[in-house]
Amino acid sequence: MQASSIFNGYIGSHLCYHLGKSGIFDLFNDAEKIDIKTLTDNKNNEQKSSLFKSLIDYSLKFGLFEQDQHEKLSLTTLGKDLKKNVGFFTWAVGGYGDFIKNFTSINPDNGESFYSMVDGGDVALGSRQANRAFMWDTVVAEFDQQDIKNIVDLGSGNAGALINVCNVFDGVNGIGIDISSKAIVEANDNILNNDMQQRITVHNQNVLDAIDDPALGEKFDQVDTVMSFMMMHDLFNAQDPVKVLRKLRTTFPNANTFFIADTFLSDEQQLDADTPIFSYGFEYVHHFMNIKLFNKEDYELYFIEAGFEITKVKYLNVPNTYLYVLK
Repeated sequence: MQASSIFNGYIGSHLCYHLGKSGIFDLFNDAEKIDIKTLTDNKNNEQKSSLFKSLIDYSLKFGLFEQDQHEKLSLTTLGKDLKKNVGFFTWAVGGYGDFIKNFTSINPDNGESFYSMVDGGDVALGSRQANRAFMWDTVVAEFDQQDIKNIVDLGSGNAGALINVCNVFDGVNGIGIDISSKAIVEANDNILNNDMQQRITVHNQNVLDAIDDPALGEKFDQVDTVMSFMMMHDLFNAQDPVKVLRKLRTTFPNANTFFIADTFLSDEQQLDADTPIFSYGFEYVHHFMNIKLFNKEDYELYFIEAGFEITKVKYLNVPNTYLYVLK
């Protein structure tokens, strides 16, 4: 690996983020080719047209798009790969970009903290994009084997997972808990846009506070299924892991199935050309935020000590990321 690769990758990462955030990548969901004029000839919004033109110009230079003689755009092999992986770029550039840039200059005396530099909305969006692209088919197949009526999502983000569950499975109701106020605002918008107000509610709380909140106790008593994706390591840093898991069992006394997914420490000792996407980014931000990450074997010991039975372990098509189905 050379300096040029790292530098150009940094610029390309931001380009990929904006192609996702602007909605340009989404235009290729239903079409192989897009007419450039439909993107750049927006007379009602000249600023947006100019932005799209600039993004397209540099995407062509980066080899993400191909343009034919009829001014039609199509994704190259690289472009298709980046579109599929856009969630990781949303997570890194949008979610943790300010933190990665500024963490060495944080001044606690001015009220600054690591978390104040994290965009919870983009963390939630990126996680959901990656979930849909790589994990969700596996997760839904496991849900399909359960009799789910009331599900809670710990670390629910923008409620994308809950909305999908309720869309796929008739009669399911959902509760979401998330610490990010921005993610909760986006969740409520998504719930409204999907007409799920009668089936899904979300609460802006730290999960460990929520499970001790007597106002939620009646709702939690009705929960038969608990899911938590990519957040358990945060809870395990806040309190003893076995204590957290035992607390979850008592908080949801009628839950018979727990779906816990997380990303674990990789075995790699040094970055090289074959290092997969996401692993080092995930470890990088958590290392500098002083959040301990765990090995896969650690989780299995914690689950067993807390009294859970591990019924299934499924690889989720993202490096070092697994789903545990617990009883």
